[in-house]
Amino acid sequence: MRQRVLSALAVLVALALGQVVTDRLDRESKDDPPFLRHADLGEVAHLTYGEVEVTDVRPAQFLAPQASDELARIAGGVFVLVSTKVVATREPTHFLTARLVGSDGREYQPSARSTCDAFPSGDTGLPSYTMLCFDVPASALAGLHFQTSRGSQNDDSIRGDDMADVDLGISAADAEEWASTDAVYLVEPAALEPFELRTVTLTEGP
Repeated sequence: MRQRVLSALAVLVALALGQVVTDRLDRESKDDPPFLRHADLGEVAHLTYGEVEVTDVRPAQFLAPQASDELARIAGGVFVLVSTKVVATREPTHFLTARLVGSDGREYQPSARSTCDAFPSGDTGLPSYTMLCFDVPASALAGLHFQTSRGSQNDDSIRGDDMADVDLGISAADAEEWASTDAVYLVEPAALEPFELRTVTLTEGP
């Protein structure tokens, strides 16, 4: 009888310990954020698998697609155009997370309406240049950071991995000026050579 009681207690203790371990692992996996590699505009963020540099950032009200017969896109707030240079250092890498993060922690994904590329990518040792476009409320412009990593936030593969975090250097005075921009830029496709953003003049359609 005593042996059966001891066996039952052992089983209960094992189950309890298993639950504690499981709960702890669950909490740790949820609290395992990416490792941020900080940089400022024009500086390189060094990741374990690549290098990321934001070479330029500027505002726009309109974006003109490459196809001249397509209509220009107008921002709901302000288009924030982020020009990036990425280099994969180990193997060809797609940066599956690209976002802006406001001073309040709110995240902004690349604009689906903009026709800009959504994510940068790079071949090993070869720089790749990408224009990313975000539609951001005017009230959220000051203090924006750009973040990118090879993992996807949709499947939590960014947990514990390196992520570039670039301060775009947008001050409160800049934000006030950007909020009233009427600039129109041509959308630039990803390229293996640096490009300059080009302003264009819109013509009214029929």
